[in-house]
Amino acid sequence: MNACALIYGNNKHYIDHLAPLCFFLKIPIVTNEWEISEIIKNFYPNVHCIYIDNSKFNFYLVKNFKKIISCTTKDLFDIDFRFHQDCLNKEIEIIWCPHGNSDKGKTTFFMEALKDQKTALVYGEKMIDFLKDKNVFHTIKKVHRIGNYRYKYFLENKKFYKKVIKNYIQLNPLQKTILYAPTWDDSENLSSFNKDFEKTFDPVSNCYNIIVKLHPNMVITNEIEIENLIQKNKKKNILFLNDFTPIYALLDFVDIYVGDMSSVGYDFLTFFKKPMFFLKSKSSKKIFSDLFECGKAAQNNLIFKNFKFFLKSDHIYHKKRRNLYTYTFDNVLNFDKIL
Repeated sequence: MNACALIYGNNKHYIDHLAPLCFFLKIPIVTNEWEISEIIKNFYPNVHCIYIDNSKFNFYLVKNFKKIISCTTKDLFDIDFRFHQDCLNKEIEIIWCPHGNSDKGKTTFFMEALKDQKTALVYGEKMIDFLKDKNVFHTIKKVHRIGNYRYKYFLENKKFYKKVIKNYIQLNPLQKTILYAPTWDDSENLSSFNKDFEKTFDPVSNCYNIIVKLHPNMVITNEIEIENLIQKNKKKNILFLNDFTPIYALLDFVDIYVGDMSSVGYDFLTFFKKPMFFLKSKSSKKIFSDLFECGKAAQNNLIFKNFKFFLKSDHIYHKKRRNLYTYTFDNVLNFDKIL
């Protein structure tokens, strides 16, 4: 085997970005986390996952592969695998794959880590412009534009995902379903999620189904708080989906999106006629988001107090969503010469 994708450690948020890519490139995905291998087996048909125990993992990876697609950079890879490359006298090439397109990272040093990257994958023009703004685009030797391959993968496996959704989601079919997918609260403090979840959604909690899809990092860093919140909101029309990773299956199912600066918002542009709402954090005032131009944006529950009114006027955002989607994702999938 020449190439694989890598998920090293408990990084569930990488699964939905790497597994579909492996499908199109016909390469395996390798992990040292048994739980991640089970998620891939259950949710990603025709994707081959290799699980290797920690004690053998590092040498196995370096020995068996030359090119590795990863959501982390070569520098970060070398922190854990430099010794093993030196022992085997072998240099691994890391191909960087983004784990979503969002407006986060504008005020922190994240994309700057790509400055020494040889090869990077991007969705389209918007990500290229972001890399240029960060002064790293010109330093990357090869940039491959790959479009919205995750949506393409969903379409090719739509029958499978319809069954998955039916098994995992039992909500009132007579009510429309809101998806709330906030980003996690990292150093930029851009998450809209707070302890007053019930108060925020109270105006719509009785007449809509609400699916809450939290970022895996939020679940890890706020485990007790999140568990208490789930127990507190055990209602027939509220569902927390913490380990459900196939995003496009979920976006296809729901009727309305509520979010913030999460990359899921850009994914939701695919369904440009579905309403989008944005809950602003205090810190989001400092950062311009193209997404906030694609739906009604406000702080806290101001949106839900006039929810039906905003839904009726949602058509004014359709063209903006379609234009932003075209700017974000190339129309043509191009996997030639990546490997």
